Parts: sequence; C-alpha cells; structure tokens
Amino acid sequence: MATSARQSYGDSEQIYGVPGLPFVPAIRVPAGHDLIFASGTLGLTAADGVPGDIRSETRAAIGNLKKILESAGATLDDVISVTKFLVDIARDYPAVKEVVNEYLGHLPTSTTVEVTRLVPDGARIEINAVAAVPSGSGLPPG
Repeated sequence: MATSARQSYGDSEQIYGVPGLPFVPAIRVPAGHDLIFASGTLGLTAADGVPGDIRSETRAAIGNLKKILESAGATLDDVISVTKFLVDIARDYPAVKEVVNEYLGHLPTSTTVEVTRLVPDGARIEINAVAAVPSGSGLPPG
C-alpha cells in the first residue's frame, strides 16, 4: 500500500503525553483496498528452531511474516497494524521495538501484550499483522 494511501489519525504524544511512541493511534484504509490478516507468526527457523536471543527471534518472526504477506500479494510496507505478544515485556520490549523499527519504515497501529507462555516452549515473541493492498493488486494464483 503506498504510504500516501495510508491515512493516519491522532497524535500519540498529544493523546498520551509521551513523545516518541512507536505507533499511530489510528489508520483509515480508503475504499478500494483489500485487507490481509496474517496469523500469529513465530520466530522459528527450519535450521535452528527458536533462536537464542530476542533480536534474532524477532528478525525471524518478521522474516516469516514477510513470507506470509508475499504469499498473499503484500509486503511489509503494506502493514497497517501489528500485535506483538511477548513473554517478558520488561526484558524484551526495547530490543523488539528496535528490530521492528528496522523492518517497518512507517508506524502502523500497534499493540504489545505480555503473555504467560507461547507455543512452542521457549518462544518469546509472536507477531500478527494486518496489511492493506489495492483491491485485486498482486493477487497470487490460487
């Protein structure tokens, strides 16, 4: 989705009184766009399973999300909303925020939730996302 088609609303700093929050309060998707909902994506790799550190695991999760979006005709640039599930927000959130910002060149709406546990054991992050693309664009055969 071209950045110009993504309309952001609200000012995080004005609403919450905290500068530099890594999200926009609202995004409106104009008519003529399809939404793609990606299931929760883990940072698993075929070679290593769950990587040992949160940065590597987050990179792997985003890499897997990228593959999922591409299979549906979208890219990371089309992401309008993300939800991150973390086993330990206090420990992992700063590193996760840094890695996510490396991959997303824009601010989507965003929610981060701490959970007790993820499947498989040892996983520390799961990310789901919503992307918006112009209707009928880039649709893979299927």
